[in-house]
Amino acid sequence: MKAKSITLAIIVVIIATAIAIVLPSLHMIRTEEAAVVRVWGVVDRVLQPGLNFVFWIPNEVQRFDLQVREQSFAFSAYSVDAQNINGYVTVLYQLTDARSAMQVAEQFGSMHNLESRMDGVFLEEIQNVFARKSAMEIVAQRAFLSQEIHQNLTRPEITGQFHVRIHTVSVESIVFSAAFEQAVENRMITEQAMMQAEFERERALVIANQQLEVARLESEAVIVAAQADARALSIMQDAWGDLGTEVREIMLRQQMINSWDGVMPRVVAGGSGAGEMQFIIDGVMSY
Repeated sequence: MKAKSITLAIIVVIIATAIAIVLPSLHMIRTEEAAVVRVWGVVDRVLQPGLNFVFWIPNEVQRFDLQVREQSFAFSAYSVDAQNINGYVTVLYQLTDARSAMQVAEQFGSMHNLESRMDGVFLEEIQNVFARKSAMEIVAQRAFLSQEIHQNLTRPEITGQFHVRIHTVSVESIVFSAAFEQAVENRMITEQAMMQAEFERERALVIANQQLEVARLESEAVIVAAQADARALSIMQDAWGDLGTEVREIMLRQQMINSWDGVMPRVVAGGSGAGEMQFIIDGVMSY
């Protein structure tokens, strides 16, 4: 009975020892991470995604995240015209591949050390972008600052140094001194007033040009009408001259008839010759 108990205890110890040895040596590697194996502290290889067995006594498995990471930078800089600028920039990046994780392990030791080194270099590049511009240029070109910083950070000497790929750069905020912001606000108010005055001037000029054009068209219409009347009169005179004497007399009589209002004249002058002059006034003849 005692022998069976000892045997059972030995079996339990063996199983426990095997579990203690095997379980720490099993490593499940996800596709979104890289696992670097160190043998007695020296970088040796990169494990493939999936279940891997790495005996734990001489080996150490160090994991690196291959997903997109976010690094934020609070910066302070001076523009070309000595304006103090404070801001906040966010950079999205990731390790280029699993092999880059092995290089990071050799050169920096860990992701924490890598990001600490990156902070200083990235912050300097961000400050350089702002230091090359005047304050008003920064205000006017704010939409393009993220792109310019991105171009600086994606230079091969930077991405190759840290073995990363820069995805996006976003300038979250830019804050100037209170005095400068007040000066910008005053300038904007002045520019708006000038733009309004220019608009009113252009509007008055348009109205004046419209009125001038209307006057010109009206004068041209009067000239055309006068020319037409003169032409018509000339044609009538030519036609009147071509008519015979009898026809002209008939036309004159017809015109007199057409213009008569139906009332007999109160005074009619006439004579029988030899210098006599007769007048009929309201039906009574007088000499």
